[in-house]
Amino acid sequence: MFEFSLRQVALRGQHPGEEPGELADPPADLTAVVGAVGDQFRDSFTRLCLYLARTHDEAPGQRTGDTVVIGTEYGNTAALAGLQRRADSDRMLSAKVFPNATSSSASAFVNIGIGATGRNLTLNAGLLTPVFAIWQALLALTGDRSATSKVLVGDVYSPEALLDAGREPHGLTCRSGLTHATFTTGREFRAEFDFAADRDEDAPLGARVGSARPTDRNGAFATAAFLRRLGELEEGEQAQLTCRGPNARRGALVVTRQENPMAHPGGHGA
Repeated sequence: MFEFSLRQVALRGQHPGEEPGELADPPADLTAVVGAVGDQFRDSFTRLCLYLARTHDEAPGQRTGDTVVIGTEYGNTAALAGLQRRADSDRMLSAKVFPNATSSSASAFVNIGIGATGRNLTLNAGLLTPVFAIWQALLALTGDRSATSKVLVGDVYSPEALLDAGREPHGLTCRSGLTHATFTTGREFRAEFDFAADRDEDAPLGARVGSARPTDRNGAFATAAFLRRLGELEEGEQAQLTCRGPNARRGALVVTRQENPMAHPGGHGA
């Protein structure tokens, strides 16, 4: 069991029906916020992670002990594929390319970009990624490791990622998108996790909020819907996020509203 407060939730992604791939409508101020230095290494996923981390939360102006957790199935695949193509060419590669085009380089860019010096974690749990990412974020709040955990969940699908996703007949849409949320120490919510194997062989794969049927492979959309639902809960009410993957893999999160600051004088909402 974990206790926490939720400071903000933001989602940036494709709309239903859009062609899978890069965001057709990236933020107009993307370059102004994240700059262009290092773009030969940073792909769209990395830039969007940094953009959300810089624009959808408080800017401390100094180094903090914040934790950053990135939960993604494909992450910065485009940067990795670009590195591989360079390696297959006859051109020599500079050593400085490698730290900037690895499976965890997006989280490194975010940590450096916002001055976070706490835990830095990139995880891939396939279709169960949203529950695992939130679990790690809340785990970092225990034992005074960090007072704040920033979570980024989602994918921006590169051609290589779409090719891989197309091999699995899940019937889920590959919409690009990323959710950014900030968890802090507090007692507004209580979270309980369950990673027991799934006994329902007919349960649809993917992430769902409550009883809604999963539609997206990318967990960003279900994560945002779930976290925004928390802000609507009255004291004692619950919300559930369930993620199901192949081979009976399952992760479930039930969150209960313990305190509603809006119901008390001087309180602040999540």
